[in-house]
Amino acid sequence: MTTNILTTDRLVLRSVLESDLDVLYDIVFSDPKVMSHAFEGKALSKSESKKFIASSFDHDGSGKKIGVLAKKGSVTPIGFAGLLPCSALGVQDYEVGFVLGREFWGQGFATEIGHAQIEYGLNTLRCHRLLALVVLQNIASVSVLQKIGMEHHATIETKNRGTREVYVTRRHT
Repeated sequence: MTTNILTTDRLVLRSVLESDLDVLYDIVFSDPKVMSHAFEGKALSKSESKKFIASSFDHDGSGKKIGVLAKKGSVTPIGFAGLLPCSALGVQDYEVGFVLGREFWGQGFATEIGHAQIEYGLNTLRCHRLLALVVLQNIASVSVLQKIGMEHHATIETKNRGTREVYVTRRHT
């Protein structure tokens, strides 16, 4: 049984199912091109993927971890997205993120789920700000972050992810 976290016109962000591992491994985690700009910048083994899903994915629909992204009316994953705890700027924030299988690039899905994550994080969870960490060379993601209203804040060096550009959006009171 899944719990929907967010829905948009075309997408559902939902809690993870055990059956999602194989699809996400095939279309995201094992693809070096997809993973080149995500997290540590490398494809994951099946066991690494399983551990990552167990620790970082939303199993109960809280909206405070990564969820599985699917097209509305389908349970088949097209990638994952969601808010992830992040202390890149020295305090506890949430990071907006989205990673899509290659066949789903360029269709506006990242922008659509990005807008929904910002709305959810700022207005439902009442976060005062949200972050996004991106590799400068990931021009498509930088473009999405700008489209969804995030602004460049800083360049940082992270322990596991290397150099990242930090984008920020804030709740307006």
